[in-house]
Amino acid sequence: AGKSQEVVACTNRNQTPPTRKTYSSPRIWFMASIFRPAILATIVCMATNPKAAQEKIRLFVLTFQFWALSKDKKFKKPTEDPASFFKEGEDEDKIEKKTIIFLRHGESTWNDTFNKGDRKLGTFLIGFIPGLIRSLGTEWYFLLAGKSDESWFYDSPLSKKGISQAEGVAKFLKDTKTEFSTPKEAKLIKLMKGESDEKVQLCSSNLRRAISTVAIALQDLLDKNRDKKITILTELQEASVNPDAQSIHPPKSALVTSWIDSDRVKEIYSTQCDTSLNMGNKSIKSNGLIRMEAFCDMAFDKMDAPNVFATGHSYWFRAFFQTYLPRDFEHISKKKKLVNGGVAGFTLLRKKTDSGYKYMIDKNSVVTLYGGF
Repeated sequence: AGKSQEVVACTNRNQTPPTRKTYSSPRIWFMASIFRPAILATIVCMATNPKAAQEKIRLFVLTFQFWALSKDKKFKKPTEDPASFFKEGEDEDKIEKKTIIFLRHGESTWNDTFNKGDRKLGTFLIGFIPGLIRSLGTEWYFLLAGKSDESWFYDSPLSKKGISQAEGVAKFLKDTKTEFSTPKEAKLIKLMKGESDEKVQLCSSNLRRAISTVAIALQDLLDKNRDKKITILTELQEASVNPDAQSIHPPKSALVTSWIDSDRVKEIYSTQCDTSLNMGNKSIKSNGLIRMEAFCDMAFDKMDAPNVFATGHSYWFRAFFQTYLPRDFEHISKKKKLVNGGVAGFTLLRKKTDSGYKYMIDKNSVVTLYGGF
């Protein structure tokens, strides 16, 4: 019996005592040390601010719905040539005209993260991962802070570079002397500076980067005339299924600014924007062509001014030129996008036919004012 007890005692001494769970590599240990508290903090913050969490989840689900179901960017352009309805010398007295000026928004935070832009490819690739980490970290901070109306990705606001691009338009208008411009250029520039006797209707896409761009670019005009309003339109919303192209503004309601907007821009959002025609985020059944046609109808039927200044987006603008310029007319606007902060103008024609209203851009009226394509 004594020998048996000695054997058991020796066996127990040789057994390895139980240990805590270990990780196979320092890398896994480091990742676990980072993500466990981060996940716990996220859960706690979402639980203490459920409304903000619910809104973030709604936007997340909305993005996947658009990715899976929307054909916003895959619409078929009309096969008919718009020029076939506007034959020279025929029914000219029945043709209506509107002067249209397009301003593309400045670079957004989404663009800053995912688009190369004017950066060299090597510079973009080297900075992509750090930039992605920064943007994800910013988005996570907004979630933890309960800031449901702030986002780097959803309805993405202007980046610092985008603000500079919008300020570049403002400087161009301030410094340009119209006496040295062509008559076409002079007319458009005077409209933007508020120096024309003709009325101009300001309107913008309902996405924040577009609203902020026009608020900065035309701030002098808006400062001189505090009664001047920017009409916010769903019809100008970008044709894309990405989250940056989803508007967070509710229909016909007060607009939501972002952390990067200046006090004056926030004031313009609050007091010099008309949201009565804003239908909120585009429908998942909508597409770019539907909204382009609706914008044309609205420009003639709901805007009394003979001139319309529209702030919007690159793909939407390029598709507009491709759709409404004559098919046999070659122009850079059909192939390349208007640059961030770029400005171009033209005359839009309308004619009533047996099959409804038809539209065409007068090919001789297209003018690139600033930035180019």
